Amino acid sequence: MQQWRLTPWATFSTARMLALTFGAMMYVTLMNLVFLSFIGLPLLLAALLIPTYRRQMRRQPLRFGALGVACAVIVVCVLWKIHRDNQLNKAHHPQLEQDVQLDGLPLPAGAKLNLRTLEPLDAQGRPQPHGLRSLYYAKFASPHTINGVEVTELQMYGSGPFSKMLLSRDQVVAGWPCAGGTWVTLDIADEDRLQPSRWRFSACTLVTGADVAGVKWPDSSEVRQYDGRFSIDTIGLASPAVVIQGIALSDLSLDLDEQRQPGRWRGQLAQDLTLGDWHYPRGMRVRQDTPGTLMFSPSKSDCAQNLRTGETLDAGRSIQQRRESGAVLWIKPNAGLGVADW
Repeated sequence: MQQWRLTPWATFSTARMLALTFGAMMYVTLMNLVFLSFIGLPLLLAALLIPTYRRQMRRQPLRFGALGVACAVIVVCVLWKIHRDNQLNKAHHPQLEQDVQLDGLPLPAGAKLNLRTLEPLDAQGRPQPHGLRSLYYAKFASPHTINGVEVTELQMYGSGPFSKMLLSRDQVVAGWPCAGGTWVTLDIADEDRLQPSRWRFSACTLVTGADVAGVKWPDSSEVRQYDGRFSIDTIGLASPAVVIQGIALSDLSLDLDEQRQPGRWRGQLAQDLTLGDWHYPRGMRVRQDTPGTLMFSPSKSDCAQNLRTGETLDAGRSIQQRRESGAVLWIKPNAGLGVADW
């Protein structure tokens, strides 16, 4: 007879399922007790006011007395926990009555704060920022200036490197025209959480129509910084066409160097384009890796066609041409070109 043996993983899964089932049963039982206590205690008190029920309760004082005490204990414990949680919640979400200076971070009166912890020691008994120094969110009653930037909200993620400020209006941040009502993302080291002068710009949404690197950027375009360099991206194919070097593109991404000079860019044609002998339909992927050249990459839904010979270029290969003359420099498989086949 074949014998079946449970694997360690199956045994663990079974034990976990039993533990979850037991925990759910205990939770339901506890909730039922609380529910019945909040109903039972008022009913017992009301019964004492009715002679018929009061006489019946006097005949069994121990039973009804124990029931009343049990209900009262549960009700008192629940109400005490609700009160304690409410007090703790208020302590974690204070509203400042006067201006406060946290190292280099000023906080104005009226600011509503969210604090991570009130405890000076963490679970391992190590010192940790607590109270106001554990701030992770602030909402200001009116626009408040932090490091020269007017904001209405501040989000600080504690152990994470990134925080955000909500701009009160259009303004220049770290040299970028950022849109009001959007978030500026900041790269903040743990030791610099309360030192705004050391916060480093990471990203923001550009003002609609901002002229950056010779391009007028549409609504919701984002600039990001990484390793001292920058990139600007339009968001989604539904964004308006962007013209760069005379070519209308959708879904444009432009790289800039440390001096914010434009370099590589990539996108999809917003309208048909003919370059030299080759015709490219709307939606064709195109990018510039080096000045004066363009690389086109067909996908499964579109292909390029040579108007002179009738040759087609399908998905899996890319073509590079000179921007001015249209001369073909090469046609290569996508492998090694950093182009995904789709």
